[in-house]
Amino acid sequence: MRITLPNSWDGITVGQFQDLYPVLVSESKLVERVPALISVLSGLPLQDVMKIKIEEYRKISKALSFLDTLDTLTDVRDSFKVDGDRYSVDTNISNMCGAQYMDFMHFLGECKGDNNLVMQNLHNLLSCVVIKDERKRWGYKRGEYDGSKIEVTRKLIKDKMPISLAFPIAVFFWNLWQESTKNIQDFGSSQLTKAEDLIKEVGKDLEGFGAGT
Repeated sequence: MRITLPNSWDGITVGQFQDLYPVLVSESKLVERVPALISVLSGLPLQDVMKIKIEEYRKISKALSFLDTLDTLTDVRDSFKVDGDRYSVDTNISNMCGAQYMDFMHFLGECKGDNNLVMQNLHNLLSCVVIKDERKRWGYKRGEYDGSKIEVTRKLIKDKMPISLAFPIAVFFWNLWQESTKNIQDFGSSQLTKAEDLIKEVGKDLEGFGAGT
């Protein structure tokens, strides 16, 4: 059976990472989680993956050793291309418009402090800060936030954006919002603190993956 798997975080989209998360935080033994990890990353049905021989599992586990390097994804790029178009992220919150702030807080509020909901809303949260640039004859002009296009943006982030780009951005803004909202009584910083704890939990799970295989 031929199995195609990513060899780095660049090959895993936000949507795939969201599918991986429940497997990574599962209380099942690692050996029981490996088939599910392979199924998510390869796109093969789980029943087909279960037919793989143990020796092949060992080879695959070695190929997926990069999964224990999530904590190395720290470079927040201010511009990058996804699916042929350029996108930018402005890390200066003073440049953020009110609509962006309101939409971000709306999606964060929907998470209700639940770790799984935070992860499943990752593409929604990122769609508030990842902005498509305008292509001009001389190059690119930074785009402006348009809430009416958020559906298109969040679908692209989920289906096309690699987690290697998305993860550092998510960590940056969650940490930033934790600091900037700690004095706001209506919302508080508790949910943002939980979001940051989530990142740490995911990192611990991934650290154990490479060593345990």
